[in-house]
Amino acid sequence: MVKFRWYYDKDKEEAWLNEMAAEGFAMTRFRFGFYWFEDCEPGEYIYQIDLFTENKGSMTHREYISLIQDTGAEYVCSWGWWRIFRRKAKLGSFRLYTDASSRLEQYRRIFRLFRNVGIFELAVLCYEVILTVTTWNRSADVGVLCLAADMIILAFGIVIWGNAYHIRQKIKRMEQELL
Repeated sequence: MVKFRWYYDKDKEEAWLNEMAAEGFAMTRFRFGFYWFEDCEPGEYIYQIDLFTENKGSMTHREYISLIQDTGAEYVCSWGWWRIFRRKAKLGSFRLYTDASSRLEQYRRIFRLFRNVGIFELAVLCYEVILTVTTWNRSADVGVLCLAADMIILAFGIVIWGNAYHIRQKIKRMEQELL
C-alpha cells in the first residue's frame, strides 16, 4: 500500500507512522511524500525519526546507523538528512532521545536546519523578484510566469518559516521545563 502525506513536523509524522503500525501497516520506504507500507502484526513496530548530519558528534552515517541498530532497532530509510528507524514493540519502548537535554538538542538541530533552509529560500525569493521585475519590462507574458514562480517560492518560504517558528516555540517550552 502507498499513501501520500507531507509532514514538516517530525512528531506528527512519528505519531502517524506509529498509528499505521498499530493498525497493522509497517512503513518500508519513503520518497517525495509517498510512504510505502506492508502488512505486519498490529502494533508490531515502534517508529522513531531523527535528523542526522555528518557532523553529528563527528560520527559517520554508518557509525550512527550501527549505534541505533545496537539497540535492537532496524534502519528503515533516509530522506535528505532524516533517518527513520523502527523496532519491534515486544522489545519495549523505543526512544532515540530519552532525556530532556538530548531532546532539546535534537530540536535545536532541527530548528537550525529549517532556519538555514529559510534563509536560502529568502535569498532565492529576492533573486526571483528582481528577475520578475526586470523580465516584466521586456515581456509581460514571461513576467506573469515569473510572478507565478515568485508566489510558489513565497508559499514554500512561509511554510518553512512557520515550521521554524513552531520548532522555536517548542524549544522555548522545553527550556522552561528544564529550569
